[in-house]
Amino acid sequence: MPAIRVGEMEKEFEKIDLNRDAKIIIIGAGISGIAAADYLTRAGFTDFKILEASNRTGGRIYTVNVDNKGHKAELGANWIHGIERNPIYKIADDNNLLELRHGNKGLRHRNVFTTEEGDEPSEKVVDQVNLIYGRLIMQAEDFYQSSMPTLEENDSVGAFLEREYADYLERYTNGDRHIRELLFNQRKLLECCISGCDSLEDVALSEFGGYEELPGIHYTIPPGFEAVLEILKSKIPKDNILLNCPVKCIHWNKNSPNDEYEVKVECENGDVHYANHVIVTVSLGVLKAACDRMFSPSLPKEKLEAIERMGFGIVDKVIIEFEQPVTESDLFRVELLWDNEGIDKNDLRNTWYRKIYSFEVVHENVLVGWLSGKEALYMESLSEEQVGQDIVEVLKKFLKKKDIPQPKSVIRTRWGNNPYTRGSYSFVKVGACMGDILTLGEPLKGAGSQKPQVQFAGEATHECYYSTTHGALLSGLREAQRLVKLYS
Repeated sequence: MPAIRVGEMEKEFEKIDLNRDAKIIIIGAGISGIAAADYLTRAGFTDFKILEASNRTGGRIYTVNVDNKGHKAELGANWIHGIERNPIYKIADDNNLLELRHGNKGLRHRNVFTTEEGDEPSEKVVDQVNLIYGRLIMQAEDFYQSSMPTLEENDSVGAFLEREYADYLERYTNGDRHIRELLFNQRKLLECCISGCDSLEDVALSEFGGYEELPGIHYTIPPGFEAVLEILKSKIPKDNILLNCPVKCIHWNKNSPNDEYEVKVECENGDVHYANHVIVTVSLGVLKAACDRMFSPSLPKEKLEAIERMGFGIVDKVIIEFEQPVTESDLFRVELLWDNEGIDKNDLRNTWYRKIYSFEVVHENVLVGWLSGKEALYMESLSEEQVGQDIVEVLKKFLKKKDIPQPKSVIRTRWGNNPYTRGSYSFVKVGACMGDILTLGEPLKGAGSQKPQVQFAGEATHECYYSTTHGALLSGLREAQRLVKLYS
């Protein structure tokens, strides 16, 4: 699907004889819903509404100020992943919003791997482990890409990595072996955040290569990721976006032939909206929690099963601001090599922070850490003060500094407890398959009709870019284009 070309699109629509009388409801004002609305607006459709449950647009794109110096922090989407065929990159580049992911490092160029004792492995050992780990990830992806059968039924990425890395470790003993185990475990924690899972044992090996990485480097957006959203929103009439409007039930496939509109959308506040078409862009987490009561009649069995099989994980960030810098001036990232031997992982109060794989210095006195899964969900239950205290103790240990003060401020995400997301992004879970993504995105048609009544968009419905903002955007475009084609 091509990137958005502002200006060219309107000219193309002028050549098409369109019936623009359709009444459309879009549920969710994340980038998928906004992209759909932007496309419909450019095509000349005016009779549509976006129903957004929360008090803001953006969904899992959420930019906040981190200090009083104009520095931004992303509580949600963080990077533009690749540039070729990436519509997010196209929008950001056209509007001069871009910066290389590590382009603002300046003097901060040093990445340090360190143990809990503050000891650093040699660069040679780190490079060796990174090389073998990268090869194993490529081998894991090859099962899908080459249609190879996995060794075991319902095999996982985690089990595969453990088996293969154990063979590599056979040649090492004692300390040489142990440090390589710690480095390998740290890489797996990073992969958990990339995949959006609690454990790599949850991720289907047979489908792992179905995700397509776009070529090109990664970028950040200094003005904030929401700047892209604002550009997409610019042509959408403000009155077409209704905030604080959670949907209770979508009534579709109505039997009465006399009804002017095929779908009725009932909101929690008692409002009722009628439409010919509804585009549902809510997260897979919301569908998992509410699909049994959100649709009347119920969703088809195969769609319900796909929703159940697919994975939807929690990935959170902890953003710590100090009064003064607490790291050396050249340090960009500290990679945490946790030793979990003898650790009771069920004691989340004293272990949740052991899921954080690194801290990145995003501004001279601001650090960001990432974590996923049940530890992230536990972190969400703590006070920001407690989170800050725990993080300071971690930094004291890994940086070998006893004098780190309590932070000036702590910002942490709570995507798992957010009722309008119920998690962060999707992955293909053990027992699921890539076909489930296609099933999830399949429109619902009324009895005896070929017109889509209920359509589905969002990152979890994109067959190869699931879990990403560009996948979400492209899925919204896909469904808007489906309607434009229908009325052409």
